[in-house]
Amino acid sequence: MLDQLRAQVAAEFARTGKRRRIKLIDDTLRDGQQCLWATRMRTEQMLPVAQLIEAAGVDSIMAIALVQYDASMLFLNQNPLERLRLLARHMPKTELRAAVRGNLMRGFFPVADDITELFVERNFANGARRFTLFDALLNNENLAPGINRAKALGAKTSVMLVFNDAPAYTDEIYAEKAREAVEDFGVDAIAFGDSAGVLPIDRIRTLVPAMKSAIGDRELEFTTHCMTGLGPVQYLEAAVHGVDVIYCSIDPMANGPAPAAMQDMVRDLRYLGFEVDVDIDKLDKAGDILRAMAEQEGQPLGEPAEYDPALFVNRYAGGALANLRMQLQAAGIADRLPEVLDEIGRVRVELGSPIMATPYPAIIAGQAVMNVLHGERYRVVPDEVKKYVLGYFGALPIPVDPDVADKVIGNGSQKIALTPPPMEPVVPALRARYPYADDDELLLRQMYGDEKFEGLGPTGTATEFSVTHPIVDLVSALGRNRSPVRASFWLGDSSVRVNGG
Repeated sequence: MLDQLRAQVAAEFARTGKRRRIKLIDDTLRDGQQCLWATRMRTEQMLPVAQLIEAAGVDSIMAIALVQYDASMLFLNQNPLERLRLLARHMPKTELRAAVRGNLMRGFFPVADDITELFVERNFANGARRFTLFDALLNNENLAPGINRAKALGAKTSVMLVFNDAPAYTDEIYAEKAREAVEDFGVDAIAFGDSAGVLPIDRIRTLVPAMKSAIGDRELEFTTHCMTGLGPVQYLEAAVHGVDVIYCSIDPMANGPAPAAMQDMVRDLRYLGFEVDVDIDKLDKAGDILRAMAEQEGQPLGEPAEYDPALFVNRYAGGALANLRMQLQAAGIADRLPEVLDEIGRVRVELGSPIMATPYPAIIAGQAVMNVLHGERYRVVPDEVKKYVLGYFGALPIPVDPDVADKVIGNGSQKIALTPPPMEPVVPALRARYPYADDDELLLRQMYGDEKFEGLGPTGTATEFSVTHPIVDLVSALGRNRSPVRASFWLGDSSVRVNGG
């Protein structure tokens, strides 16, 4: 297979007289840890590898998205904007990216335009220089506030279109959506993603050229996950057929439910005849730190996935699967994961086969869990499901099954209006409520509430994670512990005792 692709690249070189350069976006600190560690990587764990990633020469780094905001605020008690600020300080020469989920923020509900604009502003102020925006309904209207604000700030922009093999999602639709994003917003690039890793190889051969033709001189980016085992081949086929930029993660924070290993992609792309300006030795050094960190923290390492046909039914993406598994385990029903995954496949089709990208994996899984636990399907309906059916998230490309829609509307909360109400600006009231707060604080209080904001712990270079200095680890851990602590340790004849509260 590689030799056939290599021959195609050679033929392109003979025809054009130049070799194409494939750029790499590092997605280790965003998607890699999201898929393998359920987004539980702390800021101080990222900093030791940040400078190595920059030194490796990647084109840009996907630094943060809303899932990282949620994990930082809800589980790690860390400020996500401080994370972005520290990453920018450690990687001053490399473009940092932030992903924006259209007009959806925490809780997956649409928000007023001024909150989306504030979100973009604060990410830009803290170091993001490119914004990748996506809407899983492919509704470009939902992207307008974020894109327009980013461009006004001088940031670069990309629109991510996510793959869906449902009947309405043809090559022509994707090409048209890509063309609209370029013509309507003037974005710098179009990204194409396959959340569940199910994009057929023969579809890549028609879809990528169609999208590339539609966007003119703009770059076409591609990302996928390796949970079906197809990921590495998808990347190579996409590059051969016109993709300019690919998202990868550093091994061992790659493969399985995560993107492909960057080191392998560099070798394979070079073998095919592409130019790739990345230092593999630097990537391997970063990988060594990540491997030691995973072993020390008891976190999983990425491994190549075996073929699983069930994934082509439920379409459940890598990061979403990691979080679902963790939530079922916390609820004491981890043994019912296979049932839930089967039910996810059924619910997805009944709800119009939405693209399995945030927020829809969580919304569909919520309904699937209710169906499995309660026996009678759709007897209990989460609010998000009813709002989705009623169009709160936007127009649905494929209609919901009428019988299911009746059950959802009838059994869902009667407090939810049948017609989505208009959204009024929120920021003026926030400024009045918190007159002494800066805009970072305003944003986080609005998204997560006062209690979560006031419970944030300190993060800084003084608490960088160490895999080679256990004493540093101990002191760092003590510093993060809010309970009274007492510890003693010895080195030869000397001892140190720590008492604190």
